[in-house]
Parts: sequence; structure tokens; C-alpha cells
Amino acid sequence: EQFFFGAHMRFVVIPGNGGCGVDTMSANWYGWFASQVEALGHTPVVPNYPDPHVCRASIWLPFLRDDVKIGEDCVLVGHSTGALAAMRILEEGPKVKGVVLVSCAHTDLGDEGERASEFFDQPWKFDKMRGNANWIVQFHSKDDHLIPVDEGRFVAKGIEEGEGGEFVYRELEGEGHFFRPWDEIISEIEKRVPGGS
Repeated sequence: EQFFFGAHMRFVVIPGNGGCGVDTMSANWYGWFASQVEALGHTPVVPNYPDPHVCRASIWLPFLRDDVKIGEDCVLVGHSTGALAAMRILEEGPKVKGVVLVSCAHTDLGDEGERASEFFDQPWKFDKMRGNANWIVQFHSKDDHLIPVDEGRFVAKGIEEGEGGEFVYRELEGEGHFFRPWDEIISEIEKRVPGGS
């Protein structure tokens, strides 16, 4: 099936930890984001996640690859722990159309709960990430009280130094840990993804 305005994309929301994935659609801005994606003519994929409290990499990554079946028709939208999952996908594939990283980290910040997620068990392969997406847009807010902005800046520097698709780092003010909707996520997507049908 051909669409005149461009390919129909799936936007896969990967939530934060602490139970957001129990009912992903009702947590944070994920339901609002799903309605925005639908308005653009694309399909939001906002599943409930197994292991929604600890969010172990050994459970979430196979879930995304094998159950959600992510691939080149997908844009991954990862928030907090979900951004870590998106980064691990970017290291090894499969290749996806684009990735939005929101409030990501590169260390467990000395937090036992974060460490239990397994996402920090291996060194990050930042140099591989741009090779598995056409584009990556990363958001962090200067006043993020859960993941300090220096964590986000470190990730941005690492990804930027790799080769591959486009990379943009957007540092905002006043958005905290991004628990509420913010317009820039939609405007950045609209620049890169034509309307679907």
C-alpha cells in the first residue's frame, strides 16, 4: 500500500520505571503523545510492559524486539528508564527510523533500584547508536531533579561523536523530569516524519 505523504510509522512509547508500564497510556504524557501521533496519521504503540517496576533489560529488550517487533517502520520514544532501553536497542539493533530520548542517563546515580534494571551492567557503546537510526533527538531539562542535566550532556556528547544518522540535542528549561506534555517533542517529530495516512 502506497501513501502519497510518506510511510506510515509506528511510534513505540517506552516508559519510565516505578510502575509507569502497568498502565502506560495513563502515565505521564504518554496518552497525550499517542493522540498527537494519531493526529499526524501514524500509529501509537503504547503497550503495558512486563516487569513494570524494576524494568529489567533482560525482560524489556526481548519484549521490544520479539513482541512489539520493532523495526524500520518504528520511531522509539523512550523516557527515563525507557530512554535507556532505546539506547541499548540503538547499540545492537534492529535498525529503526528514529529515536526520541527523554531524560536519559549513563550511570545508575548510585541508586540501587536503577542498578537493578540491568541497563548499566555493560559499558555504553555510544559510537554505535547513530548507525541504527535515521535520526535521534534527545531532550533534557536543566532543572531535572531525578537525572541531573550533566548525565544528559554526557550522553549527547557520546552519541554526537558517533557516525550515522542525524543527531540533535535539545536542552530545555523548566520541564523537570518531563512528567507533563511539552510541544517541542511534536515539532521535532514533524520536522522528520511526514504525515501518515
